[in-house]
Amino acid sequence: MTINLDKHLSNRAKQLRGVLGGQTSIPIPGLINLGSGTPDFVPPAAVFDAMQDAVRNQRVQYSAWTGIPELRKAIARKLKAENGIEYDPDTEIIVTSGAQEALMVTLMTLLDPGDQALTPSPHYDEYTRDTLILGGQLIPVATTPESNFTIDVAALEAAITPRTKALVIVSPNNPTGTVLPESCLREIASLAQKHDLMVVSDEIYEYYVFDGNKHTSMGSLPGMKERTVTMNSFSKGYGMTGLRLGYIAAPAAIVEAMLPFHHAMMICANTVTQYAGLAALNESRDWFKPILQEYDRRRIAWMKALDEVQIPYSKPQGAYYIFIDIRPTGLNSAEFVRRAREEARLVFQPGTIGGGAGEGFIRGALTKGSPDFEEGLERFQNFIRKLRGS
Repeated sequence: MTINLDKHLSNRAKQLRGVLGGQTSIPIPGLINLGSGTPDFVPPAAVFDAMQDAVRNQRVQYSAWTGIPELRKAIARKLKAENGIEYDPDTEIIVTSGAQEALMVTLMTLLDPGDQALTPSPHYDEYTRDTLILGGQLIPVATTPESNFTIDVAALEAAITPRTKALVIVSPNNPTGTVLPESCLREIASLAQKHDLMVVSDEIYEYYVFDGNKHTSMGSLPGMKERTVTMNSFSKGYGMTGLRLGYIAAPAAIVEAMLPFHHAMMICANTVTQYAGLAALNESRDWFKPILQEYDRRRIAWMKALDEVQIPYSKPQGAYYIFIDIRPTGLNSAEFVRRAREEARLVFQPGTIGGGAGEGFIRGALTKGSPDFEEGLERFQNFIRKLRGS
């Protein structure tokens, strides 16, 4: 007897089916991915040593729900030294299975069905999926290339309704590469206080800043620690993507409310990975300096390649993306991505994956190493020339 699977799927599952854009784990020969969000470097050796040591010593049982105490203390030290925020490691920090879990746990804690969260558009597409899963609404607030996709605080305020519970802010930004200046963050902070909103501050790209730009943590601003949930992970800053380790720092009452959701999904983060995270935080950041220099080299190479074929872009200030304006080609984002894949064997993300404000753009990235990176740029330029008939 044939089963009607649609009958057994929830409405939310039907709504979300296919939103990942047909992603596949099957490698396709000859493709060069110039839009990937996965960094191409490995963590410092101390990370691997710590995991091996944890396995040898059979440290594979559940930890506390919130994570091993040593790691929470190290996270608190890091946040105080680098971000200017003091958190109690016993009551204000949760270790999570990456920033993905941190985001879902946070939104589960803050939103009821029908509630709204605001975020600038373009934005990371997981924000949309998570709010849909919870029965809430993510309200995108458009930013513009003319402002380098910096948040218009007046537009943000105009989007607030009685159902608005939170603002979701990410700086440096995925996909635009924008770093919000402290002056803008202070305006957002004032807005959150005026309307009694929580701020979810996604800071996973904090170590990627260029041209003298500075990352500022929302929770460090006056009056904001008590209404900010700071999320971070070891994926981007330490190259530990597959180890799935992140954390939340928030007021104790919020953390207490988060724990049932965190436990229901994970109980605790992978214990062996937690020891890896502890080793990463105890390591000097000097190992990262040549990596950032290499990413800056690729950033400059991307801009040079785009200038040579006269394709505009939003100059990357941070993160490891470059937001490319493909409107001069006459193609929309989806069509450009499709044709680049089929005709140039290049993979990009359409700018629309994170909201309608990204139409006419694609997301390029700095995460492909040599020689594929240089080959990819050459293919891109040739593809543009082909589109123009030159």
